[in-house]
Amino acid sequence: MFHKLFHFKNDRFIFDLFLENKINSFYASHIFNKLTNSRFVANLVSSNVFKTIYIVKDIPDYLSLEFQKPNQTYSFKKVKQYKGYLVNLAEYNSNEAFIAENLNKRNRKNLYSKERKLNKNHNISSQIFFGSINKKEYDNIFETFYILLENRFNEKHTHNRYLSNWKDLQVSTFQKILDKQASLHIIYDDLKPVAITLNFHKGDIVFSHIQAYDINYSKYNMGDICMMNQLEWLINNNISVFDLSMGKTYYKEKWCNYTYTFIYHVFYNQKSLLSKVCANIIANELKFIQFLRDKNIIGKLINFDKLLYNYKSNIAKQ
Repeated sequence: MFHKLFHFKNDRFIFDLFLENKINSFYASHIFNKLTNSRFVANLVSSNVFKTIYIVKDIPDYLSLEFQKPNQTYSFKKVKQYKGYLVNLAEYNSNEAFIAENLNKRNRKNLYSKERKLNKNHNISSQIFFGSINKKEYDNIFETFYILLENRFNEKHTHNRYLSNWKDLQVSTFQKILDKQASLHIIYDDLKPVAITLNFHKGDIVFSHIQAYDINYSKYNMGDICMMNQLEWLINNNISVFDLSMGKTYYKEKWCNYTYTFIYHVFYNQKSLLSKVCANIIANELKFIQFLRDKNIIGKLINFDKLLYNYKSNIAKQ
């Protein structure tokens, strides 16, 4: 693809914002959440000096951004991309109320049945680490987290991009939990974690980053049970938005009551003909790729994460 072939500078807005509390200084630091009419602030990173193209990826359209004062040197093209999924909790005072209104009768019956069976067959408890955690316990949780995630994606025969940078994530997240910028939600069987979710917090939004569970507990639909428990905590702590980000899955479509669109901003130098031409090529390329996604050619017929997993597996066997 053109924009990847030439390695143009780029940011992934949603991950910079929620994981690092930073955004590019193309934008003002104040961000408006249109769903809840609330504002919050992010740190600005001055990395917008570029010669040809700068791409800011994955901007959720439910967040309203202001640009810094007009610049006569650069402009940008706005391109719509894939869907994002979130749970809007603003009107709910309990997880039971949300479940009753948003899950159909069959799903509700199945959810509560699985929960009863899990609690009957195992010694189940749960805990949220938010604001405090012992470092040794934290490291043990992350080691288990890695194993659960690796086993789950091996079962799916799908590449997981987070595993290769796991140590960096582990190092950077500890202090964020202490500072209440991140949280770990754990479901235990006795003392053994069987489901772990890592979330990041910003204003009245919680961003669900990674979730994994023990595949030996798959029959209990652990993702649904994790969601039910987390919704209770989120509502009790006045969180209005639980963002599950991109990636269409049955799980997200079942639980999310709001879909949004991710936007790309392709910044280019107005004084450079080459920059303008590149921006047009990239914008049209992104529109075509999204067309292929909408037709289920990319993502379903062609799944790059599955192809990459199979490629790496074949290399390992040689």
